[in-house]
Amino acid sequence: MLNINPSLKPLVALIMPVFMGLSLNAQQPLPCGQSEAQAAFDAAHPGAAEARDAAERSTREAAQSLLQRGAQDDEVYIIPVVFHVIHDNGEENISNAQIHDAMEILNADFRKLNADTGQIVAGFVDIAADIDVEFKLAKRDPSGNCHSGINRIQDALTYEGNNAMKQLIHWPRESYMNVYVAASAAGAAGYTNYPSDWGANTDGIVLKHDYVGSIGTSNAYRSRTLTHECGHWLNLPHTWGSSNNPNEEDNCDVDDGVDDTPLCLGSPVGFCDVERTTCGTLDNVQNYMEYSYCSRMYTTGQRARMRAALNSSLADRDELWSPQNIEDTGVLEEELLCRADFTVDRDEVCLGNPVEFTDASFFGITAWSWDFGDGTSLEGTSESEQNPSHVYTEAGEFEVYLTVSNATGSVTSMDPMVIRVLDDGMLPSPLTEGFESGSGPWSEGQWQVQTVSGQPWEIRETTGYSGERSLYVRNRQNEGGEITRTTSTTYDASGMASIFISYKYAYSHRTTGETDDRLKLQVSKDCGDTWNTRQFHRGIIDLPTAEDHGGNFYPSGTAEWTGHLEEVTNEAYMVPNLRVRFEFESKGGNNVFLDDINVYGVDSLGNVQSLIEGLPAEVLALDVFPNPSAGQATVAAFWQGSDATLTVRDAAGRLVFQEKLLGNGGRRVSLSGLAPGVHFIGLNSGNRQTTQRLLVLR
Repeated sequence: MLNINPSLKPLVALIMPVFMGLSLNAQQPLPCGQSEAQAAFDAAHPGAAEARDAAERSTREAAQSLLQRGAQDDEVYIIPVVFHVIHDNGEENISNAQIHDAMEILNADFRKLNADTGQIVAGFVDIAADIDVEFKLAKRDPSGNCHSGINRIQDALTYEGNNAMKQLIHWPRESYMNVYVAASAAGAAGYTNYPSDWGANTDGIVLKHDYVGSIGTSNAYRSRTLTHECGHWLNLPHTWGSSNNPNEEDNCDVDDGVDDTPLCLGSPVGFCDVERTTCGTLDNVQNYMEYSYCSRMYTTGQRARMRAALNSSLADRDELWSPQNIEDTGVLEEELLCRADFTVDRDEVCLGNPVEFTDASFFGITAWSWDFGDGTSLEGTSESEQNPSHVYTEAGEFEVYLTVSNATGSVTSMDPMVIRVLDDGMLPSPLTEGFESGSGPWSEGQWQVQTVSGQPWEIRETTGYSGERSLYVRNRQNEGGEITRTTSTTYDASGMASIFISYKYAYSHRTTGETDDRLKLQVSKDCGDTWNTRQFHRGIIDLPTAEDHGGNFYPSGTAEWTGHLEEVTNEAYMVPNLRVRFEFESKGGNNVFLDDINVYGVDSLGNVQSLIEGLPAEVLALDVFPNPSAGQATVAAFWQGSDATLTVRDAAGRLVFQEKLLGNGGRRVSLSGLAPGVHFIGLNSGNRQTTQRLLVLR
């Protein structure tokens, strides 16, 4: 046991909860974002703030009336809930189990059934209240169809976590409490708005995924965030008032509209000193509307204020618990077999790697039957093999079905989940992709397109750096925030000492102003499970290759293109299933183009990977970057068979540079001091030669 100087005990009491919290979370816990969200809401809805202030008197009167009723006010209000998980296939796509855990915590807190009630300090134990409110996941959607109460929507807006995200899906607020889970909650742990007659299509609670429940991506330390935000959703301010600024001296002059919550400064985020006195009386540090992260209770006065909100027509809160709505949303229905459904941790996997299947069926299931599409099946009962793992032994595409059953019958999933299993080295070596043949996916399925939102990568038939075709995104039609990716299948880099990846790209701003669109080159050493960004082109730095275009941008010649060469030397990437992808994130700029994607592997002896497995290839290739240049450029040369010579000649044919390249392999050669004008870069080996044109700008 630690021996602590008595004079330091108050300081230790203040610091220890924060220290413990940081040890649990590896980062400073986040505050609530209610006040910022409310300010933005009020700015977008003139008159909302004034109406809320005008209603405050009637709110307090209604709460006082409920307080006077005392034990007579004992009806349990049932609130139907729907969770919308907005994700980009990352960790923010939390499990059903994590959501159910959050609901259990929320209900325990609102019914004063939380196990830590016994830790409430003596000064407040007598006013700790059972709110007599229960939250239940909906079992029917707005159309009356059977539903789990959990929706999953893939969209890049998860990284923003603002009200724009709510336009993807929103159930009627008079019937459901909408809860959104995302990668970001606009920089906060969570936020919502006070009840209002405005903003019916944005009503609801937003939570950062790692502040939901106590399991999965979250933990017990963060588990009361939903309880806190439900308080706001039911018209409770923070204990120090309607601001996001605790621990400020002026807070002693601000009332939160609740008689039995003492005036206080408010605890800084994560600080828990249960003996803290800031405005002349003991602070209710353990209140769910504090920032202490050691919350345990609501008060009797807060109970009355929240129940007043539920008895008000403001924001249709009084409709939620009506008998008709309880029937329509099915929250009290028996759990009858309804739907067979499941999720996977990946729908594309390399041969030999497992696919994890998670049952998402409902309700009352006692047995599961899996058909993995490869001739194998699995039967399970009483939760055994409810969530199986399966390894495919052959490459290809496989349709997976799930049948669930109980004593009443069985149901089979309607639409199959297609699992694509990739073999090693499915791309040719070296890869030279100019998009001159094939459609989509081009080159016999060697590339896939994943569009999170907006316009996809597609073939442009009449525009190319070399040849007539290229790959492009019609970004002129995007508004901003959209993401699309094109991903290669597997490339055998095993035994290589380095990998050279080169490509050409073209892009233009709109004339309406500078935009920060992003083009990323990414590589994966584990068949696409994780990705590393190797090059990041930004619209405000190096992505533009041509002058601004007011209309749709289509490069008119090679001068409006440039390129990049990336060398990967980390041995961790020298695997038989290396993958490459290009990701484009729109910020509302103009069209973007890709062409001439080349991937060359060079072994420790300087040999370029063979075009035909097991046979030497007569490789002769040349790339020049950037092009056009300002006088400096990098040449990537690849050759095999005999020594090579690299030359640079000006437009008059005069030799301005020459270098002998011995043996076989790949080389980077830097050129500098080139005069303005046209230059021709040549690579000669034996009786073979290739030439690239380089434009040097003044």
